Amino acid sequence: MELVWSTSNIWNLSLEEVLLLGRDFSRYVILDMGKIKDFLKEKSIDNLKNLFHEYDLKPLMIIHDERVGEKFDEEKIKEILVLSHRLNIPYFFINSNIKPENLSFIVAMEVFKRNLERLKEIVDIPLVIKNNFYGIINTFGKAYKLARSLDNVFLYFDIFHYYLSGEELDVFRDKDLSLIKFVVLKDAENVPRYYLREHQQLFPGDGVIPIIQIFSYLREGGFDGYVVPEIRRPEYDKMQPNDFVNILFEKSQNILSNI
Repeated sequence: MELVWSTSNIWNLSLEEVLLLGRDFSRYVILDMGKIKDFLKEKSIDNLKNLFHEYDLKPLMIIHDERVGEKFDEEKIKEILVLSHRLNIPYFFINSNIKPENLSFIVAMEVFKRNLERLKEIVDIPLVIKNNFYGIINTFGKAYKLARSLDNVFLYFDIFHYYLSGEELDVFRDKDLSLIKFVVLKDAENVPRYYLREHQQLFPGDGVIPIIQIFSYLREGGFDGYVVPEIRRPEYDKMQPNDFVNILFEKSQNILSNI
């Protein structure tokens, strides 16, 4: 398992600043589309590639706000794909939209799958689906079922959203968990799940999510991919960036050393 630096962690810094912050902790990086666009307003894609070379960083994926539901924006997907190709990025991120009120979850899932099949005709690198508690693919089980049914489709497993869904640890049994390429690592406050919100995320090990148990199941099921410490919490935004990164990776490394 390899730790990955996500540029989505610190919003008030530029792409170049967050790359510089994370390079001492990981040679792998997940990029934020908004930060890329801001960078490219003043500099070129070659400048960005030179940064990766200078900092010895390997970009793995671009996180973006385009969501798939009853439809998706093909032009924006192609824009992200072009950037992915130019930066030699191996995976394409997919997040599900909110379920339409006029559709059941079963029908919404069928529509989502059809759109994934259309996306596979456009996007020629592996797709990676996020389990998003607030979206159509709101459980790990649904995300896994999709990945199993389609070639070259993998999983971006968010521990916080898994915890929100209320799925039991047994959901990992007897599954090929090598389909999980990324695990998003974070913890949660000790409040009832139905009150829990995104801003109540915590550093790994500081909350109530059974992270060690989850990782034990994942490893036994074949996961040996990338671990992405990624947290959004207003209090953490007030920290000095160096302090935030040091604490985030120290706690993440401590988790992995205890698996």
